[in-house]
Amino acid sequence: MNIADSFFHAAKCFPDKKALISGNRSYTYAEMNRIIDGVAGCLIRLGISKGARVALYLANSPEWILFYYGAARIGAIPVCVPGAYKKDETKEVVNNSRPSILVTSEELFPQVPDRKEIPFIENIITVESDESFQSILRGDGKNPSPVKPETTGEDPGSILYTGGTTGTPKGAVLTHRNLLYSAQNVAYHERMVPDDIGVCFMPLNHVFAQCHIMNTYFSNCATLVLFPAFDMDKVMAAVLKYQVTRFYAVPTIFIRILNAPETRKQLKSLRYAFSGGTSMPSEIVRQWIDAFGIPIHEAYGMTEAASCVTFNHIFRHKIGSIGTPAGIVEVKVVDADDRQVKQGDQGEIVVRGPNVMKEYFEQPEETAAALRNGWFHSGDVGLFDNEGYLYIIDRIKDIIITGGENVYPKEVEDLLHRHEAVNECGVVGLPHPEYGEAVTAFVTLKPGTKTDEKELIAFCKERIANYKVPKTIRFVTDLPKSPQGKIIRRALRK
Repeated sequence: MNIADSFFHAAKCFPDKKALISGNRSYTYAEMNRIIDGVAGCLIRLGISKGARVALYLANSPEWILFYYGAARIGAIPVCVPGAYKKDETKEVVNNSRPSILVTSEELFPQVPDRKEIPFIENIITVESDESFQSILRGDGKNPSPVKPETTGEDPGSILYTGGTTGTPKGAVLTHRNLLYSAQNVAYHERMVPDDIGVCFMPLNHVFAQCHIMNTYFSNCATLVLFPAFDMDKVMAAVLKYQVTRFYAVPTIFIRILNAPETRKQLKSLRYAFSGGTSMPSEIVRQWIDAFGIPIHEAYGMTEAASCVTFNHIFRHKIGSIGTPAGIVEVKVVDADDRQVKQGDQGEIVVRGPNVMKEYFEQPEETAAALRNGWFHSGDVGLFDNEGYLYIIDRIKDIIITGGENVYPKEVEDLLHRHEAVNECGVVGLPHPEYGEAVTAFVTLKPGTKTDEKELIAFCKERIANYKVPKTIRFVTDLPKSPQGKIIRRALRK
């Protein structure tokens, strides 16, 4: 069992079908399978074998994908270093995971730490100038010998780093079974078929792009159009040119599209839209349905669960919910003593299933805390309604305690999004001498609109309890976000 097996099968069934399109480059499934074999052979010649770690420090590119599957094919473990990281952040991840090889690009090479600072690295491959790799891309010489994987489902297939918005990053070790199960689970619930064409501009080092999008598309012989990042004009042009059927993004992107009416002509080919990375405000879903006639689907997932935990179904989509448990994944809501709460009561969401990670890399205490009693503890507050649909209330760590009352930022954010002038917002608790914490909202406005603090506070007071109403509203030009598009509340607090 190996995540790279997808290309063996696709090369037999769909050899001439476009697998990947990136700018002016494209690859069929047969070509990708050949190149992946070549990369695998190249890594073997450099001394890489099963269990060794290969750090990928690249922006989204075909090279990222080819090295990911090439390493996986021989049982080596891709370590996914965010391409947005700078030198010190890269050093921390590399020294934590201790890979033998680091693969990077000319653009990111200046951010690679000095070799003395990353002593475990034996070789650095810069993809544009590495002649062995470029020869494989060109197809020079005879086709490489097929490499037969010798991995089991329990072998590590990838290490993704999580916790960057909340603290020190931890390496979630996902097995080949985790990755394959997740890909099939997503494809089943989204009703994906080989004729589908999707776009990916989210960073491949993140679980959303890697597990929910990339692995799922290639496991189902569909076509993926890849971008290094989101560029409105280029992405819209590609949707029109390739008649893209599926669109994946974070709430920020959907909001930007809604604020650009001209995009509605370019997105006529879409049959499916999906939002990940963070919770989608219900009001944005309603606006999207009005504009495009299709809902924005959501799932609940996390790095430690290889993406999909619940899914808000195609056949019965409930706005505001993150759906019901997906496939054979089990989900419960529990209290502080790990006892399951009654339906409708709030508690921590815990997860069990074939998608849940093996461990945090060499962090046994963190692993034991997260996987206690056989369930992964998400740190998210949620509840099930009377039809078994799950709702996210907020992160446990993000709860604001003001005057002894608990306030969930998401509830206030969702309300503010209903105001016609609000573009995006983030709500946090800031120290207050009387209340302990004061509910504080940071707001960006839609182009051409006006409002003020007094109006927004009055808007909230009409609709929620007084203790939940922001004490202060700060208008800003932009909100701090992670590379995945999540608003970083920690940065707002600072």
